Amino acid sequence: MILNSIDPTSRLVVQTVLRHGPIARVGVAQRTGLSSGSMTRLTTPLVAAGILKEQRPVPAKQLGRPALPLVVVDDAARFVGVKVIPGELHAVVAGLAGHVRDTDVRSADTTTLESTAEAIARVVEDFADHEPNAVGVALAAAVDPLGEVRASPLLGWENGNLAALVTEACGLPCKAANDVDALTLAEHWVGHGRRTHNFAVITVGAGVGGGAVIADELLVGHQGSTGMVGEAWTTWGQKFHDVLADEPLRAAASQAAGREVALAELRFIDDPAVSAVLDRAATALGELVVLAKQFWGPEKILLTGEGIVHFESRMDMVRRVVVDRRFEDIDPPEIVVAEQDFHAWARGAAALATRLSLEY
Repeated sequence: MILNSIDPTSRLVVQTVLRHGPIARVGVAQRTGLSSGSMTRLTTPLVAAGILKEQRPVPAKQLGRPALPLVVVDDAARFVGVKVIPGELHAVVAGLAGHVRDTDVRSADTTTLESTAEAIARVVEDFADHEPNAVGVALAAAVDPLGEVRASPLLGWENGNLAALVTEACGLPCKAANDVDALTLAEHWVGHGRRTHNFAVITVGAGVGGGAVIADELLVGHQGSTGMVGEAWTTWGQKFHDVLADEPLRAAASQAAGREVALAELRFIDDPAVSAVLDRAATALGELVVLAKQFWGPEKILLTGEGIVHFESRMDMVRRVVVDRRFEDIDPPEIVVAEQDFHAWARGAAALATRLSLEY
């Protein structure tokens, strides 16, 4: 039995164990609405096939047999995830449980959808020894649920179906999505948002983006347009992108310092004028967290991206803004900060491929 050949109900069971395991069969039944009596029939062949495995028994809270928690077997499947940036591909191979097994970074012709699909197919070919089940592609663009790229100003593409082109080029099923959506999915399933029902991600780097899970469902929006939070406005009338994104932040710090400031040195400069720029940006980040809480209602928010490093020493300021502006007695969300590289984004793309293989 291979993952792609199991029936839809079994895929539902595997997805539930992936997202919530270790979990007993009775827990799977409760989360899926399947009957408790069907659990043995459904899980026995999955365990025999090496897709699920039983862990050590957990003593029963009441009289009866101890529960045998189920987890997915990471080696049961492999997925290629590719993060596309102009002129470059960052790729990973991840297992069913999301563990990264291999990585790759290479220059590539990303000037068109077609050349990008061909470059991704070469990555997949180089990962052939892993026998991948599917491919996921993440990019800074609005991508609809069918893989149609609707807007990609960073890459400069015309509209087209990238997922279909990749499948044609490499022969494997492919799912393409906005990179922040892909990262949010991965973090919800196997990362910082695991075991939450309502979860959000805010990314800061070359741009400013957001992703959200509400009631365990990833928000995608019309034509993949969810999460363009950088276009929202601070309380003092600037777009969040113009305050938080790498280049505007560096330019503002350079103007304050009276010289050109490199991003790498930004957080180390001992200059009151530069500190004021960073303080203002931290306030903006706090306001963005407040908006995310108001719009999406997450219990936890992950702040990440290559640019989050500039704010690590100012997180108390960010949290203070969130607490000061909370609505009545609603608790502020838990805030988690994680600096991540492009391979984390590629892992998000691999999660897209995982979900594609487990659709039911």
